[in-house]
Amino acid sequence: MADNDPILQMELSTRIFLGLFAGVATGVFFGELVEDLKVFGDIFVKLLQMTVLPYIVTSLIAGFGRMTTTEAGRLARRGTAVLSAIWIIALALIFVAPLAFPRLDAASFFASPTIVDGGANSLLDLYVPSNIFFSLSNNMVPAVVVFSIFMGVALISVKEKDTVLPIFDGLSGALARINSIVVELTPFGIFAIAASAAGTMTVEELGRVQVYLVTYVALALLVTFWIFPGLVSAVSGIPYRGILTTFKDALVTAFATGNQFVVLPLIAENCKALLAQQGLAEDESSSAIDVIVPVSFNFPSLGKLLVLLFVLFAAWFTDTRLDPAQRLGLAFNGLFSLFGSINVAVPYLLDTLRIPTDMFQLFLVTGVVAGRFGALLAALHIVVVSLVGTLAMCDRLRLSWSALGRYLAVSSLAMLAMLLTLRTYFATFVPDPPSRQAVLAGIQPRMPQVETVVRTEAPAVAPRTERAPTGRRFDEILERGVLRVGYRPQNLPCTYLNESVRVLGFDADMANSLALDLGVDLEFVPFEMDALSPALDAAEIDIAMSCLGSLPDRYASAAFSRPYLELTLALVVPDHMRTPLSGSDAAQRLNDLTVALVASHYFVPRLKQIAPDVDIAQLTNAEDFFADPPPADALLLSAEEGAAYAFRHPRFSVITPKRSIKVPAAYALPRGEIEWHDVIGNWIEVKRADGSIDELYRYWMLGGVTKTSRPRWSIVRDVLGWVE
Repeated sequence: MADNDPILQMELSTRIFLGLFAGVATGVFFGELVEDLKVFGDIFVKLLQMTVLPYIVTSLIAGFGRMTTTEAGRLARRGTAVLSAIWIIALALIFVAPLAFPRLDAASFFASPTIVDGGANSLLDLYVPSNIFFSLSNNMVPAVVVFSIFMGVALISVKEKDTVLPIFDGLSGALARINSIVVELTPFGIFAIAASAAGTMTVEELGRVQVYLVTYVALALLVTFWIFPGLVSAVSGIPYRGILTTFKDALVTAFATGNQFVVLPLIAENCKALLAQQGLAEDESSSAIDVIVPVSFNFPSLGKLLVLLFVLFAAWFTDTRLDPAQRLGLAFNGLFSLFGSINVAVPYLLDTLRIPTDMFQLFLVTGVVAGRFGALLAALHIVVVSLVGTLAMCDRLRLSWSALGRYLAVSSLAMLAMLLTLRTYFATFVPDPPSRQAVLAGIQPRMPQVETVVRTEAPAVAPRTERAPTGRRFDEILERGVLRVGYRPQNLPCTYLNESVRVLGFDADMANSLALDLGVDLEFVPFEMDALSPALDAAEIDIAMSCLGSLPDRYASAAFSRPYLELTLALVVPDHMRTPLSGSDAAQRLNDLTVALVASHYFVPRLKQIAPDVDIAQLTNAEDFFADPPPADALLLSAEEGAAYAFRHPRFSVITPKRSIKVPAAYALPRGEIEWHDVIGNWIEVKRADGSIDELYRYWMLGGVTKTSRPRWSIVRDVLGWVE
């Protein structure tokens, strides 16, 4: 392509926006058909990343090594002051922004709790470079920075450093050159990233948390285009327009890639160029820029700090009221916890404030949008720290009270306008979210359904003094043409009664499958564990199908089929107790608690063995545990059932021990009915062999209920009809 091609003559930021727009249009047109373009986007990001760590090492060593001891000390003092001022301003904005949230009843979709990997590296590994080659190969940026600072500071007092520094300067220049070449590919990389994201992201994912997303985006734009560029202009005299013009390519690239790390070399070069335009000699600014840019990357940036807005949103969303002391604690704890991984910090902050930890799942969903703006803010943070820090070190700040006064007045008015606009928007366009019962009512069964009658009242059956003749239950079922299945009405995801008086769940689907295979209709009959035996004996129910653990002490009430599932034992606890009971001293902490069991004494001696002083409470059904206040501190239940209860009661979490304990789930049957037992046992093996049990487990217990089977809407499929 010729050099005079009009496309090549466009500014890089313009070409990036064209690539972004073309990618979004392609994703909307083709939908999931362009999902594989993500591979090319990943290649582009890795090309950008390949020079960054070497650049950090060479620039930091050269930057510190070129300084005197006095200059290094001055940089540390003044850089800390600048960074602290930026943090204070950012925190103030974040805690004011929730004033835009509307008054809304808190209720929406919560994903079932899952274990989230917050990162395997400890803080020591992250910050202490015991093996610099390990830190480099595992992308541990803080440890690489610490090593480079030590090397650079040590080089300050080396007499022969003048022979060493040119080598690092040359390497740094070569790496910057490589980065600038790769940056030219940005429009193509952005096209691939945007097409893949737009082709796979659903509208529903954004709609769940639009209050947070709209507020986040509005605040991010205000911070990017006025708050901090205006602040830099007010304290330095650099024209506001010049700041945005100089750094637009770096900011757009960080936004488009969702990665501020890849633009560090570009930011450094832009800072040097802008300061040179302001008459700051290269020997004054170069060392400071080479140090501040890579170092600032390792401190909580504006992009990370804005994560605290999600915690405040989560408190609003779940109607968790925070007093001033808790807000102050959130600011302090949030700042220091964000030195590490966001995926560690957010669950920790939610736990600290006793906000339902299910909200972390919604936080992950917002990453598609918020991650882009977070990278933009992180890049802006590096720009602001580098410019103001360098000017402060060189005594070139121009503090004017009149300029600061105008800046504060405009910023206050802009913030007020943003809050009023958001309040108006939310009042107009934010609908009341669906209740949990409405969400449950919308779930559809997985298996074909037979003619069904649902009873909602448990039968009043007195225990028999003499047992009736046995051995004909299977014949009776076939003769009456109806299979009577006992269910527990609130035992999601196994069986539950929805608002339409319909029994749904794993075992409800299994019951329909059994009735279909036997050629009979179906009748669902509710039961309580303490009345199970007489209901089975009186033929009020023929089989109880509701994730019953076939524990030895329950054989006094009923016989059990062979197991059809293995459930994982877990504890259900209030959210604020999740972290204490997940630690290494969990067994010791149980000594001070009351643990509830559901209609079984089997685990009492086992609990007493690991926690001799634990108190035990017996419950008729698991739902009793979720009263206000709960009758016990923890509930021993299967993780599969516990996750579903945590959906309905989001202030509770599920803790699964590291060494999992399995409990066989089986169907309760009347004693003495040998033929009926054989029928059910063989039928279970058939369902296991044909994959029905695995399919239902994935659907009801591994989140398949929430996954759409239809491809996302796209023009090529839903408008033009070119593909099925």
